[in-house]
Amino acid sequence: MLTMTMRLLCLNLAYVCYAAHHVAAFVGHRASIPSAASLRRGNEVATTSYSYINKSTRESGFKRLSRLNSDANNDAGKEDSTPADAIGGDLVTALARLDEKWELSRRADGGGKRIGEWTVLDLEDEDSSAPEIAYLLEPPSGAVPSCVIFFLGGAALGQFPHISYSAFLRRVASRTNAAVVAVPYEVGLDHLGIARRAMETVRKSVIECEDSRGYPPSLPKYALGHSLGGKLHSIGIAATGIGEELAGVGFVSYNNFGFAETITMARTFAKELKVGGGGGSGFGSGSTVAFDTLFDLAGMAVSAVGLEFTPSPSDTDRIVKTKFDEEVLKKMRMFCFEDDDLDSTERFMDCFDGQDLVPSVSYLPGTHLTPVFLKLGLDDLPEEAKDVASQVTGGFQNASFGNEETLDLLVEEVSDWM
Repeated sequence: MLTMTMRLLCLNLAYVCYAAHHVAAFVGHRASIPSAASLRRGNEVATTSYSYINKSTRESGFKRLSRLNSDANNDAGKEDSTPADAIGGDLVTALARLDEKWELSRRADGGGKRIGEWTVLDLEDEDSSAPEIAYLLEPPSGAVPSCVIFFLGGAALGQFPHISYSAFLRRVASRTNAAVVAVPYEVGLDHLGIARRAMETVRKSVIECEDSRGYPPSLPKYALGHSLGGKLHSIGIAATGIGEELAGVGFVSYNNFGFAETITMARTFAKELKVGGGGGSGFGSGSTVAFDTLFDLAGMAVSAVGLEFTPSPSDTDRIVKTKFDEEVLKKMRMFCFEDDDLDSTERFMDCFDGQDLVPSVSYLPGTHLTPVFLKLGLDDLPEEAKDVASQVTGGFQNASFGNEETLDLLVEEVSDWM
């Protein structure tokens, strides 16, 4: 039987094959960056302190950006929005099953508001058949939050942020008395489309929190993203123009890799899974030689078909250069880890080479997956969840992923910055 990490690699190869039919839509496509006017929203003026929130909003900057793509490319983007758990492999499957148990437990408790626990914000419109949710974590004190953090996680892990990043976000919320809105998303090639949907979820979440939960419109709002989540936030800020009104923008292990480079990312990711993320017991075993061989084959396949994300890394750089002015840069903080080969912070900083004002940077011990800390102890789980946890941990009674010491250093740094 294949181990979890072996199946992860095979599924990554499957994803390359799945995405290959999109090549025609991407080859030769080099979209130019639109003008400042075309990136911003329309001329409407919002009625709250958070000007992106406007229930009568006309066409957004995202829609203008999307017209840079051909009809074929738009069609490809729609296909990309289908579940892409092939990138995450068994980890996504395990997180999905734990999420299912979490949802069953939530419903058993009545699904109501529980102080200091994750709850679901149902943001589905009356005229929409597609589910749209966000996960809300309110201060454990039960008091009115001091601020709201809008969080986007990394690829695959960001599909279940209330599980993958729960330890990190709970600790930040506890230290800062913040409310956290974690926006889930499914991975795909169309990062523009993913960012557009995420920002729409953010907009609806603000309305829901203010209208239904009594949050004052004046509450400071932060954008916080890990890995790909940082890139998605940067696209969202460029397209909506909300950067000037955010209290802060924080990118943890910012990643702007091209599609071919994601093979390196998956290789590192799989190795961290095997050793437990630099401190835990890990989730799997297997031959490192076999892993490397599979990744080499995957890299060759990706190079041959020439796939790329939309926007590409270079296009993302140009968007950042165009839209991140001093008003945004002075509020930014980049969080980097010493042992992180997947970090694109230096590339991000190069976008502002020669400028007097650049984002501040925090350098910390840890790896790319330091914000992810999972600890599964079967004795601590409800009976109905023990079978799932046993499968995830390979039969061990206790298993963990991540390093709690480096996680706490990150929590302290992020909290002090806010």
